[in-house]
Amino acid sequence: MKLSARIALLSMAVTTTFGTMMAAPAVKPLAVAFPGTNALLVQWVVTISSLFILPTLFMAGNLGRRFSRKNILIAGLLMYIIGGVGPAFMNSFEMILVFRALLGLSIGLISPTFNALIAENFQGKERSRMNGIQTSINGIGGAIFLSFGGIIASFGWRDVFLTYLYAVVLFILVIAFLPKFPPIQTEVLAKGKAKLPKFFFAVAAAAGLHSMMFTLIPTNLSLYLSNNGIGTVASVGYLTAFALVGVFVGGLAVTRLSIMLKKLLVPLDLAVMAGGFLLIGSAHTVWSVALAVFMIGLAEGMLFPLSFIKTAEVVPKLSLTSAISLMLACVYACQFLSPLFVKGIELLLHTDSTRGVFMVIAAALAVSAVVYLPIARIRKNGAVQSIS
Repeated sequence: MKLSARIALLSMAVTTTFGTMMAAPAVKPLAVAFPGTNALLVQWVVTISSLFILPTLFMAGNLGRRFSRKNILIAGLLMYIIGGVGPAFMNSFEMILVFRALLGLSIGLISPTFNALIAENFQGKERSRMNGIQTSINGIGGAIFLSFGGIIASFGWRDVFLTYLYAVVLFILVIAFLPKFPPIQTEVLAKGKAKLPKFFFAVAAAAGLHSMMFTLIPTNLSLYLSNNGIGTVASVGYLTAFALVGVFVGGLAVTRLSIMLKKLLVPLDLAVMAGGFLLIGSAHTVWSVALAVFMIGLAEGMLFPLSFIKTAEVVPKLSLTSAISLMLACVYACQFLSPLFVKGIELLLHTDSTRGVFMVIAAALAVSAVVYLPIARIRKNGAVQSIS
């Protein structure tokens, strides 16, 4: 694949988690602009897109068998631009949510399509490298735009949504440089023959859970900083950017670290994420929050591409598109449920303090890191016995 085509393909990475998170700096200004709106609904401005990703996510496989993947990406990007920029011109909170839902539908077309193209066209270390690079691009792109987004949010929430115009550049890149990948033929022939292995479902569930943990940052950071008197409205943008810088670093490092640490990498990532939540749960300064979210982003920057790498390893090639769609469905469903997850923990703790929620999550992640190694060892021994 030509370098220009690789660049066009990798540029799609910023539309996934970045697409939903870009609205994070607007949460507090929206709460002020619409004072009668429930706080949970205001948080859904960030996460409702994740729910509406699901319908088109499951359509992507069928569409890929009928239409060129390039045309699917073009259609998805058009919807993405409309859904992203549309809220800037709305005076009704309900209509803002409608456009955010349209944004989700667009990501459901884009995300499985470009991830499947990476899985189909690259193998081994090159595939691992591409997955790491796309995660890093997502991180650094988000860091840059969210830094500006935090500053822009201080001028007004409408301007935050205008930043989605960046997708016009992606639209031009796809039209100019991406080849017309033909419709998928192999999956039609293999339908019903290649089954997804059981271990894949564990990978998909884990991907959803660690994505939910990371999503707690953009969905809760604005109100958390405000309630605890830390920073300003602009702080939300650059602190979320710190998390995405962590994602960038983690994505670049994942290939080399996975070779060096092997099975130790996952529990190490879980421990780093646990440390991040422990730190933010006790933070009282902007810089301690910045370090905390960087640690959480660093762990997610390695865990997210590891999910794709492991999926490509355990799933037959003919079922990769279906498997990626299913895994992304878990990811986006868990992202949507993250505000409800926080409310559930608050009810269990009989508190409305986000600090307590972060402390519980830190403890759960630490326990997960401890129990991961024996489970991995049991699975490895079982695999060895089955081979012998």
